[in-house]
Amino acid sequence: MKKISVVISAYNEEKALPKCLDAITHQTFPREKYEIVVVDNNSTDKTAEIARSYGARVIKEEKQGNTFAVAKGLKSAQGEIIASTDSDTIVYRNWLEVIYKVFQDKRVVGATGNAFIHSKNSLFNSFAGKFYKYFLKFNFLIGKAHFSGFNFAVRKSVFDQIGGINEKFIMSPDIDLGLRMNKKGKVVLVNDMNVVTSFRRWSNNPLDAFWTYLKGYLWSVWLRRPPPVKQNVIR
Repeated sequence: MKKISVVISAYNEEKALPKCLDAITHQTFPREKYEIVVVDNNSTDKTAEIARSYGARVIKEEKQGNTFAVAKGLKSAQGEIIASTDSDTIVYRNWLEVIYKVFQDKRVVGATGNAFIHSKNSLFNSFAGKFYKYFLKFNFLIGKAHFSGFNFAVRKSVFDQIGGINEKFIMSPDIDLGLRMNKKGKVVLVNDMNVVTSFRRWSNNPLDAFWTYLKGYLWSVWLRRPPPVKQNVIR
């Protein structure tokens, strides 16, 4: 059994996926101790072919939607710890090493970390990174510990115990998962668990994206109900 499974869901990600997988295959953590699982969510490009070229185990999810792809990947993971990131995200070189050390504390059932935004505007990148960091800290301080989909890890035994991803959450399944995991043990915010993620979901219409993600947060964290959004607005 591998120590860690790294799960990435992907839909037509031939452009972004190589950088993501390059970072994951060049970790300070021993390569033989982790597997890479890429969930191909009906891609029509070379996503699956690229994933296999990096030694990833590719599985298919025919039900279209990020939540279903993530759920399939996490459920299929074989490692004692399951780490998850997005195909447009680049993890730091020590990402898996940090995750492994955190989970040596048997009380820890889940972990998430910081994200730095990559866009063409360096001033915005700095602001967005700081905002995200302190917003996440605030939620942990008030007892609303949850995950960010592009940077989290869970203990597989506890993940299986709670029934995995709730597929009713077509948006913010990561938030819902973190809140449920937090009832079974410690969900921690790790300062050294860092990634760089893209701004592409916000670039076309930032105000609309802000409202969509705010609605997802409010419904998931405070109302504890699946956000009323359509799948195609959050891919």
